[in-house]
Amino acid sequence: MTIAATPADLSRRFPSYDVFGAKITPTTATDLLEIIRTHVEAAEQCIVASQNLHGLRVLQDDVAFRTLHALPETYVHIDGMPIVGLCRFAGVPARRDHRVTLLDVIWPLLRLAAASGWRVFWIGGTTEVQRSGLAEVRSRFPGLELEGCSGYFDPHGQSGAAVASALVAFRPHVVLVGMGMGRQEGWILAQRHAVAPASFFTVGACLEYIAGATPTPPRWMGRLGLEWLFRLAADPARFWRRYLVEPWPVAVAILRARRRSERRR
Repeated sequence: MTIAATPADLSRRFPSYDVFGAKITPTTATDLLEIIRTHVEAAEQCIVASQNLHGLRVLQDDVAFRTLHALPETYVHIDGMPIVGLCRFAGVPARRDHRVTLLDVIWPLLRLAAASGWRVFWIGGTTEVQRSGLAEVRSRFPGLELEGCSGYFDPHGQSGAAVASALVAFRPHVVLVGMGMGRQEGWILAQRHAVAPASFFTVGACLEYIAGATPTPPRWMGRLGLEWLFRLAADPARFWRRYLVEPWPVAVAILRARRRSERRR
């Protein structure tokens, strides 16, 4: 007889590592599905967050971002081939298939939720993106219990209180949060206890891709780690700073951390 895994088992199977000050949990798309399924079935909360080069920049300045990632229940998957390279540079066992984009995992996750009878609450996008994106999801999975709201609200105002009330009333098993790096982590940090044991998954702009509001990079570019180039070409005004400026101070910080580590040895 096969004994079902427990959340404690998963923490041993999928350990997290410190990679130049960033918490990283090398996991495949299949691993992430198992992590969420195990926590939902055990009624124990987990948080699945992501890390990429932009996230390393946010990590330097955003206390809530660092705090959420540091929680023992948070798994930080790799969302970007440069992070795989950094892991290897730091001696962490990371493989190419440990780089998981949201488009790799979101449809299998929603399929699992529909088959398992989970309630999913999705926060993110504009009102129009919400309408179009959730309609597309419902068309693929008619039986899925799915609700959501725009990600553009004041977390400390009346609109934020309305979102929190709707979330509690819905009693979700999984909460997908796409509000941009930093903002989404801060919101989860503040709200996670209100809907425990629901599990959270940071999904960035995933709903924009589903709604067709943002062009989807070809999957071959994702396999080569070149999605950033597609995004930069498609929307240079939005992404030029993220991809052409932010990596440099991050690289300097990593090299300094590397030198400090070598001096300690």
